[in-house]
Amino acid sequence: MTDLQREMEAFFAEYTARWNDQDNYSSLIDMWDTNDAPYYRPMERTKDSNHPDGRGVDVFTTWEELIDYWSPERKKQLIVALWYNFVNIRAKLVAPNIAVVAFDAEWDIKAIMGPAASGTDPGFAVLTRKPDGWKMNTYIEACTHPATYKSVFADKEDKVRPAFRKLIADICEANCYNCPRFKCREQSN
Repeated sequence: MTDLQREMEAFFAEYTARWNDQDNYSSLIDMWDTNDAPYYRPMERTKDSNHPDGRGVDVFTTWEELIDYWSPERKKQLIVALWYNFVNIRAKLVAPNIAVVAFDAEWDIKAIMGPAASGTDPGFAVLTRKPDGWKMNTYIEACTHPATYKSVFADKEDKVRPAFRKLIADICEANCYNCPRFKCREQSN
């Protein structure tokens, strides 16, 4: 394994840990190069009522947008639990201090509305080596999950990995979100 590959695997292990903090995703910003505008394409399209044609925002290109996307308050309004794992990491140095990284993002999500869902999507990131380590400046997910073709919330069945199902149960036991399709233990008593 090359030094670059080891460094990228370590970077994405930390990025994974920060995504999997169930209370606060905002620490992800520490892993980004904040001296440059971000370029971030999540797998889902977000709604933007200010967008002229009513479409969602495809790419976040300002820190304000990205920080809002990661905000703990937004998470609490929309998500019960989210789990990420970055696998099949393949890094290539394209300039002395710039790496392009291909990966597969394994994810599980339980939104407050609708069933839980899982998927694995390919993605790319661009990182720059800074004096304090690698920093991301571009992140793109290419969603291949069926939820891109129909609303995942229309499905009645949870489709998640068993470990994530346990995470949801643990979270809901500690703090019930009153999800219409996922009954907490306290609701079923």
